[in-house]
Order: sequence, then structure tokens, then C-alpha cells
Amino acid sequence: MAGVSTKEIKNRIRSMESTKQITKAMEMVAASKLRRAQTQVQSSRPYFEILLSTIGDIVASTQEMSSPYLTARPVKRSAYVVIAGDRGLAGGYNSNVLKLAYEHMEGKDAVVLPIGKKAVDFFKARQIPLLVENYR
Repeated sequence: MAGVSTKEIKNRIRSMESTKQITKAMEMVAASKLRRAQTQVQSSRPYFEILLSTIGDIVASTQEMSSPYLTARPVKRSAYVVIAGDRGLAGGYNSNVLKLAYEHMEGKDAVVLPIGKKAVDFFKARQIPLLVENYR
């Protein structure tokens, strides 16, 4: 680093410290939001379990009931709901989700319901049919 003054080095160190503080604050906010979402999911679990057992009881008790939703059919076309982030530090998440979805649907007659601008752009670029183009 020939020709660099000590003032420039000090400014660079201060800049890095400021970036470190901002990143730490963003990490704390994200952790808080994640904990809140996990709490909401855990609090809704008893309702899900009751609903699942009720549906099971209904299906078990009515042997003669015929419903198009309960008949086994061959899979002709699959629909995938792919949720990707639009902004923030979600590059790794987006990459992994989009890659996994794309690998899973390869060779199948599939359509995608993309949520998030990155998902829309990803599947448009690969000419995968989309249910909607409005990503929000």
C-alpha cells in the first residue's frame, strides 16, 4: 500500500467499523423476525393437529363418500409455488431455493407460481410456464 496516507487508512478503518455495526444490527432484526415467525408457527400447531384429525375422522367414518378430491389420479401436470426474496441479504437463500425447484421439476410437465421478483426472472429466463407474471 505504497503512497497511502495514515488519514486514508484511518478513514477506511472507521468505514469498516461502521459497516460492521450496520450488519450486526440487520442480523439482530432478522433474528428477531425469525423468532417471531417460529413462535407463530408453533402456536398454530394445535389447530392444525385438530383439523387433521377431524378430516381423518370424516374420511374414515364415511366409507361410501365419493369426492373428486379423494380419488387417486395419475399426475399429468405439477404446479410449484416458489417463494424467493426480493431484497436484502437473501442471495444464498434465493440461489438454493431456485436451484432446488428447477432440479425437482426437470423432465416434468410443470407450471410455476413464482413469488418474488427473483423467482419470476429466474423462470422466465428458462422459459418455464408461469401461472402469473405479477410477482407481488
